[in-house]
Amino acid sequence: MKIWRPASEADSDPSERSAVSRHAPYAGVTEPDTEKAGLISRESHGVQCLFDRLPDKAGLKILDLGMLTEGTPQFLGRLGHRVYTASLLHSFDRAVADAELEPPGGLGRHGASRFVRQHLDFPPQTFHAVLAWDVLQHLDQDTMNSTVAHLAKIVRPNGAMLCIFHVEHGNGPVPVFDFAVDSDSTILIRKAGRRTGSRELSARRLESLFPQFRAVHFYLRRDALLEVLVLN
Repeated sequence: MKIWRPASEADSDPSERSAVSRHAPYAGVTEPDTEKAGLISRESHGVQCLFDRLPDKAGLKILDLGMLTEGTPQFLGRLGHRVYTASLLHSFDRAVADAELEPPGGLGRHGASRFVRQHLDFPPQTFHAVLAWDVLQHLDQDTMNSTVAHLAKIVRPNGAMLCIFHVEHGNGPVPVFDFAVDSDSTILIRKAGRRTGSRELSARRLESLFPQFRAVHFYLRRDALLEVLVLN
């Protein structure tokens, strides 16, 4: 069994400190009121297996790609971990609008590479885990592929990434949700609207989406949300 060991050299690398400062850990959070916030608690085998695979120590670096919610940094902060945020879907929408694409669509291969370098500017092997939630499904194909390839570089060996995909949504708009970690076995979910242009991804397509990672695990679903744990 390969045992993960802290990379002290990377932690002291000035380039890492510079990159991290532009994506500072979320701070100053308060305990969320789930009833008022419209959040629904749900059991999550993906989150449970993610925590089972993380090193049993404080000070882990975890990247959250979803829309900002208080729950994740609140819970992980109590465990002594550092949460870094990159609201990737909002940034993607701004990039598409700034490119004045008509009709709104993909950034193209070169635009996708620029987008990933700008918004995921972290040194290799920075993070122990990534919470990608449902973000990947809402990106265009080029941006999704570039994002996955880059995430494989910035996740440490034996690290993991949790993704959620919507299936069986037909040809209509795809729901978008806010997600937050509530405990080591549950997540909070809040509906945040619907998006057009997102793709329905089959299990075979999902397996081929992560060629840079060493393993992909699917979890039985009770609804249209499919949890996928990707191992580096």
